[in-house]
Amino acid sequence: ESLGLKTQASPVDIGVRVELPAAVLKEITDIIYESKLIYYSKTFDEKVRTFCMNPYGEVVIEKTKQVVTVNGHSYARKKSENTNFAILVSSAFTEPFDDPIGYGLYIARLANLLGNGPIVQRLGDLLAGRRSTPERINRCLTRPTLPEATPGDLSFVFPYRHLQSIIEMLRALEKIAPGVNSRHTLLYGVEVKFYSNRIELSPELETGVQNLFAIGDGAGITRGLIQASASGILAARTIAQRLNGDGN
Repeated sequence: ESLGLKTQASPVDIGVRVELPAAVLKEITDIIYESKLIYYSKTFDEKVRTFCMNPYGEVVIEKTKQVVTVNGHSYARKKSENTNFAILVSSAFTEPFDDPIGYGLYIARLANLLGNGPIVQRLGDLLAGRRSTPERINRCLTRPTLPEATPGDLSFVFPYRHLQSIIEMLRALEKIAPGVNSRHTLLYGVEVKFYSNRIELSPELETGVQNLFAIGDGAGITRGLIQASASGILAARTIAQRLNGDGN
């Protein structure tokens, strides 16, 4: 702000961590360890994507900005019987609302309020309009890897448009990986990804201040290590050209 740089709010990604038997996605994960699948919901035309797929991995707790959310990882040697991945719904807001991070935190806090931490629900229970109980989770064919999660009802947490988009995504994934949309699939909530405000930049990633460049996730222009690294290379090439007298 002190430099007078213009920014705009980035979208916030809100969704669930999906857990199911590794055999369901084996044909995909054996070829592509972490596939990136994108779907646009029919009801709301919102972008829905998979994120951070972990074959033979575990669902874990993540603490973000004083709220407890979920994430996932895999170990090199220690393997579970499950695969987990996130389904995230991207929400971009228009005027007058300009606090997408606050919105994401509100959803996460609501889940913490209802479940005293993360909530887990069988997909079959969600579609049947009932909460999952410890007894129903114990009968589930997918054995949860996050025992700290409280069996509950995610329909009390998510707005309708998010829940509908997640359900549509699961149905779409069923077409390429039968078994994803099973009633025994587990959904953990919530998973939230926050992004920095996007700085207005030139195609070379230069700010409104001459010779000041902004790169990576912190500038709100990338999502992850590879993209952030590529943005650094792009800016470095421009800087090198100018130092060599080929630019401004």
